[in-house]
Amino acid sequence: MSDVDFEDWIAEARRVTVAEFCRRRSIKIPPGDEGRPCPGCGGVDRFSVNVKKNKWYCRKSGFGGDALGLAMHIDGTDFIAACEALTGRAPPGRAAAESAAERRAREERLAREARERAEEDVRQARVTEQFREDERRRAWKIWRRAVPAQGTLVEAYLAHRGLSLPAGARLKFAERLALWDKPGGQIVHEGPAMVAAIERPDGRFGGVHQTWIDLSTEKGKAAIFDAKGKELPSKKVRGSKKGGSILLRPASGAPRRLMIGEGIETVISVLDALAERGSPLLDGAEFRSSVDLDNLCGKAKGRVRHPTETKPDAHGRARAVFVGSADVDFENDWPLIDVPSSVEELFLLGDGDSEAFATRLKMERAGKRFSAAHPRLAIYLAMSRAGDDFNKMRMTGRVAA
Repeated sequence: MSDVDFEDWIAEARRVTVAEFCRRRSIKIPPGDEGRPCPGCGGVDRFSVNVKKNKWYCRKSGFGGDALGLAMHIDGTDFIAACEALTGRAPPGRAAAESAAERRAREERLAREARERAEEDVRQARVTEQFREDERRRAWKIWRRAVPAQGTLVEAYLAHRGLSLPAGARLKFAERLALWDKPGGQIVHEGPAMVAAIERPDGRFGGVHQTWIDLSTEKGKAAIFDAKGKELPSKKVRGSKKGGSILLRPASGAPRRLMIGEGIETVISVLDALAERGSPLLDGAEFRSSVDLDNLCGKAKGRVRHPTETKPDAHGRARAVFVGSADVDFENDWPLIDVPSSVEELFLLGDGDSEAFATRLKMERAGKRFSAAHPRLAIYLAMSRAGDDFNKMRMTGRVAA
């Protein structure tokens, strides 16, 4: 066994995430900061996982860390045994020192664990798919019960934002729509809302995007708070959004241009500005919202250091901030928004009110996603002015360009 082989084996074990290890062992991850009995020492309200930080913590023992630490904590084993549990194989060179019986027992155990993981993966996939289908059905009921947007508070909301209601937009009005804090939880708000239909890449209905309305506020969106006084987003998606989009202006005939931006208001702002100018870009153009920015830009492959941003660590020292790169993680990326075969030009609309460096990388990543899928497509990136979004420019009397 070489040192290089051994270090590679350890590195392979370290790449296993806490979430993945919990899934292998059928350990349910509690939401947020909620605790559950620790799989290592038992008790009540002891064990929690931060998926984003890839960390776990046991309140009773005071132990925490990565997946290697969790394997040692649960199994009561040492570091080498934990690496074997995570990689599913013995350290390089160990097999030669094993007896035939030891090797057979290890291989049987690893094979059994592999079968159990595969069965659990299938079960989890079925549960996830069923949840998505249930959510899609609930979203379909919301859409069916809503009424056409013309002449309703939706049209007034868009006018409040300096916008028109485009003909053919997949927008409706719900006079009294409930917002739940979580599935099966409590209603935290109920009121009028704009409802948009999300179209999946295969053209089928996928879900709804909901915006609760209150025209007494600056942007016309309702201010919503939970029982603890925490402000909640006034927009929410029901159903599946990945690879989906919201049609806001169909083309007359087969589209030759496709314009996609993140928000409904962003896209209509650009549409209205082009219409006011009598722009030839409207000819054969279809306008869509991507529901959110991540759905448009996809998953990043790796991170890059922000050129200027820093954040303090636990000791108050300035640390570099890293953001998603412009490279696409094609192996783990989710479905791409559909581009009709008749489209020759794609315009990606980016708002400049978020952090400029990170947003630019995201939009470049979006361009790479569409270019890889449609090599002959001419792709253009249109960004609003730095510090502004397209709708803000309209609301403050400036021209969206």
